[in-house]
Amino acid sequence: MNLAFVSRSVRLKVSLGVCLALIALLAPLNWLQYEVQRRSAMRELNLLAVTTGAIAASGLEQAMLTNSRSIIQTIVDDAAKADGVRSIYLLNPEGEVAASSGGGQLNAKRLDTNRQPCLECHQLPPESRPQGIVVDDEAGQSIFRTLTPIPNRPACYQCHPAENRLTGLFYMEFSMDGLNARLEQGLQTAFWGSVAIIVLSAIVLNVLLSRLVISPMERVAQGLRSFSRGQRTTRVPIQTEDEVGLLSVVYNEMADTIQTQEVESNQLYSELKEKDEVRRQLLARLITVQEEERRRVAHEIHDEMGQLLTGLILNLKLCQQIVPNSLRTVQDSLKKTTNLVQHTIDQTYGLITHLRPTVLDDCGLVPALQDEMKHRLVPLNIEAHLDTNGDLEDLPAEVTTATFRIIQEALTNIIRYAKARQVHIQLNKTANGLTVTIKDDGVGLPAEDIIQSNGRRPLGILGMQERADSLGGHLKVANRQSQGTGVTLWLPLNGARS
Repeated sequence: MNLAFVSRSVRLKVSLGVCLALIALLAPLNWLQYEVQRRSAMRELNLLAVTTGAIAASGLEQAMLTNSRSIIQTIVDDAAKADGVRSIYLLNPEGEVAASSGGGQLNAKRLDTNRQPCLECHQLPPESRPQGIVVDDEAGQSIFRTLTPIPNRPACYQCHPAENRLTGLFYMEFSMDGLNARLEQGLQTAFWGSVAIIVLSAIVLNVLLSRLVISPMERVAQGLRSFSRGQRTTRVPIQTEDEVGLLSVVYNEMADTIQTQEVESNQLYSELKEKDEVRRQLLARLITVQEEERRRVAHEIHDEMGQLLTGLILNLKLCQQIVPNSLRTVQDSLKKTTNLVQHTIDQTYGLITHLRPTVLDDCGLVPALQDEMKHRLVPLNIEAHLDTNGDLEDLPAEVTTATFRIIQEALTNIIRYAKARQVHIQLNKTANGLTVTIKDDGVGLPAEDIIQSNGRRPLGILGMQERADSLGGHLKVANRQSQGTGVTLWLPLNGARS
């Protein structure tokens, strides 16, 4: 049986509790009252039977002395007219019927004392047998049976031997139907009275509790519900000074405190948001300045150092041509010097490429990535794949630079830690943004490397995220379900936001 609706209503709980308490109290009281009435009725019935039997036995004793059968029959018939009398017998000492209500043949019937209703008394000694007892007859109906002994007195010795204790027995049976009906009617009356008491008590108590306790508590609950839904100005009126009123006071104080703290929190959040926006702008500016400085340094190295080193190698080659072949030692020294200068030129161009790849400015993002993968992954026997979707030639300069630098840092991590054999990079441009996914089949990142114990990420990942945040994008690094590591980057285009 589902009683969930009861648990959601204090009124129902109180009403149900009151009803159960009253039922537990009144049910035993009603049953006790029924037992008291039953025992009282049985005592009255027993007294009536004993009194009637005694009076009848006294009259029968006088009639038996005069051997007046008509008087005996009259006494028996008068006794049979009492309320509830079912049958009356005058028995002789041998248990034969000497007279019965309504007359009939005398001495023609003998009561069978071996019947089950009779055994309850006759299995006991004569002096221990009760004078009245309730038994069930052969039809299953309850009857009250009483026996009044007629003692053998000296005046009776002329007809009854002196050794006989009794001269006869006055046997009466009363029907219990009327008594039981009255008791059942009284029990029903008590039951319906109890029902009325329970209902009225529940109604009165429910009204009182509703007015004094439940309704004030409901106002507090409604205030809490409104407060939780964002109505921070909701307050509960204080109508009493009891515990419910104290609850209202505590709620109002709590609401005031929370509202004040929310105002302060909103102010702090606004300030932090403004500071974060300033930090993002400064970071974007710093990255832009850094890239511009790298571009300037790369150009200066390319234009000045490259020309100087190129001129130096040309002069060395002229010197090598002028020096006779016979001077083998000089020729070898000039050749080694030329190779050293050539190596310096190669290192210089590598440094220029690291500072600012010229292919990124000259050809765009995709060729720069292809060149980066060719020079960094292919020599390490790492298979690289680059897939693109959408026109990537007209990307904003800051998006192109940030994307290249983030992918460059991801490739550095793969080379250093992943032990990968395959790398897959995918660029997908939409109307609102650029999505980049980088996947490898390496060993993956330990959980403590993705997020350190102090809640911070490693500097490489942090730098990638900072670049993404500076443009209003976001970056996520996670271990893939099968193997390796996955990096997902999203950068907004045309002022879009994530």
